[in-house]
Amino acid sequence: MNTQQESSTLAFILTTTSGYIQETGGQLTVNFNSVQLDTSSPQAYSFGVVATAAPGFAITELKWDFGDGASIIVPYCCENQVSEVQYHAYQQTGSYSVVVIACDSGGNCGDTAVTVNWITPIPEYQNIIIPILGALSAAMLTLGYMKRRRVG
Repeated sequence: MNTQQESSTLAFILTTTSGYIQETGGQLTVNFNSVQLDTSSPQAYSFGVVATAAPGFAITELKWDFGDGASIIVPYCCENQVSEVQYHAYQQTGSYSVVVIACDSGGNCGDTAVTVNWITPIPEYQNIIIPILGALSAAMLTLGYMKRRRVG
């Protein structure tokens, strides 16, 4: 029975050393305001972004590209500023560039990017359940043996 725990290292790297990238497309700004790794099960990154349109314009959508082929488009209506958080878990170890493009009702678009390194996911509960069940079975067998020994 193998009861060794796997260890892992988790990190993210910003694409700039001065903080999150902020780019302007026309009258619109968009930037990441948080990037965090949640190590509880299921392990995933949370990406927070804020997009702001110029006065008189409204954000119409956020387009997310997680760098591994997964993407999502989130429509908006009638809001000058939106704040959104998306969660994403990667299937393979690697470095991924996450890009968010925000567009407004005036046809302006802006984008922001951050690079994350998905090292080795923390083992999920199902990966450690077998050693726990094995130890529990051994304890139950021992208790049953001791109980029979006292009776006989």
